[in-house]
Amino acid sequence: MNDEMLIVKRQSKRHPQFWLKAIFTLGLWLLWWRNNYLALTRRSIVRRTGVFTKEERAVPLNQVQDISISYGIIRRLLGHGDIRIETAGSSNTEIVMKNVDKPEEFRARVFEMIDKFYEDESAKPKTDQA
Repeated sequence: MNDEMLIVKRQSKRHPQFWLKAIFTLGLWLLWWRNNYLALTRRSIVRRTGVFTKEERAVPLNQVQDISISYGIIRRLLGHGDIRIETAGSSNTEIVMKNVDKPEEFRARVFEMIDKFYEDESAKPKTDQA
């Protein structure tokens, strides 16, 4: 018997091109995920989106009127929901973020920061200018 190989068969039908495409797609998704966020600062809420073209929307905390959360039964069990932020002086929803992990926690933290913002404003000394 000759030990020379005539044919080689692999178990997987996935070719290297499949894995390259999968890794590239995962990399694009990771870029999108890292650049798509909702941030809370001391003075505002910032919504940033985009990988190649960036879009950023900031809403000052003193203009936030309502933060709505919506989710279905499955997403509620998983702890995910959509957040909608409405502001004073606008008839539309200013910021929408879909599939946020623990949205109630974010809303509670925003209201804490709003309270702290107004406490800081009232603690400033007022000067009379006459």
